[in-house]
Amino acid sequence: MKTRNLKTQFAHALLGAGLVIALTGATALAQDAVKVPLRNPGQPVKLRVHLLHGSIFVKGYDGKEVLVESKGRSVRERDRDRDRDRDRSDGLRRIDNTSGGLEITEDNNTVTVGGSVFRASDVTVTVPFATSLSLATVNGGDIVVDHVSGEADVDNTNGNVTLTNMTGSVVAHALNGKLVVSFDRVTPGKAMSFSTLNGSIDVTLPPDTKANVKMKADNGDIYTDFELQLNPNRAPTVEDGRDRGGKYKVRIDRAMVGTINGGGPEMTFTTLNGRIYIRKKK
Repeated sequence: MKTRNLKTQFAHALLGAGLVIALTGATALAQDAVKVPLRNPGQPVKLRVHLLHGSIFVKGYDGKEVLVESKGRSVRERDRDRDRDRDRSDGLRRIDNTSGGLEITEDNNTVTVGGSVFRASDVTVTVPFATSLSLATVNGGDIVVDHVSGEADVDNTNGNVTLTNMTGSVVAHALNGKLVVSFDRVTPGKAMSFSTLNGSIDVTLPPDTKANVKMKADNGDIYTDFELQLNPNRAPTVEDGRDRGGKYKVRIDRAMVGTINGGGPEMTFTTLNGRIYIRKKK
């Protein structure tokens, strides 16, 4: 108990210059979340979690600290096969290395979480409701967020994105995965964007949402239960110019455009291979 109190006092002492916590024991984190004190408790928070390998889970709560947990993953079977020629275990029992490693930095209510570039870590962060997010992962994981109020910028290269009970504005991209977003409220006058390459887009908005919508599904259909007023006479967007090689190119964007509840800030929905669903919150 005395050791834990000393660690807590030391962490608070570092706040004047920005808090840095380096963590290598992922097993311990799963049992006891690391508490990250904020320089200005009760004020809006910014959270940045960018991983090369792993999932990101974020949940809002009625509190004044940021809580971080991490669970590392063992080496994949294909990695074991690759290293079989170098194996000198001679029948010894293998112990999986599940220590993912983590570093947490707090600076003026901005909390940054970084993982190992060599191993996967599934990171769970509990944040005050009023938190803006910058979340990204590349391989082997999903991004899941629930009950957060603020601006959210989310990018997943090889996985799904699921954002529920959101309040604020969202820019979200899932390159190879589905994108599901539901709002309790949206920020008036704030533009938003939802996009995938290979996956569906499913967005639920409050009934009174006002927006100018731009929708493009190259190999899929578009569905909505809003009274969406389409603008069939809109001229296609034309972009032209010369590329770096000096070639002149013209690109004609024939996305569908329309308005919800008379129009408002722009919302774009873009997928190459998938469907688009724009739902009215019940």
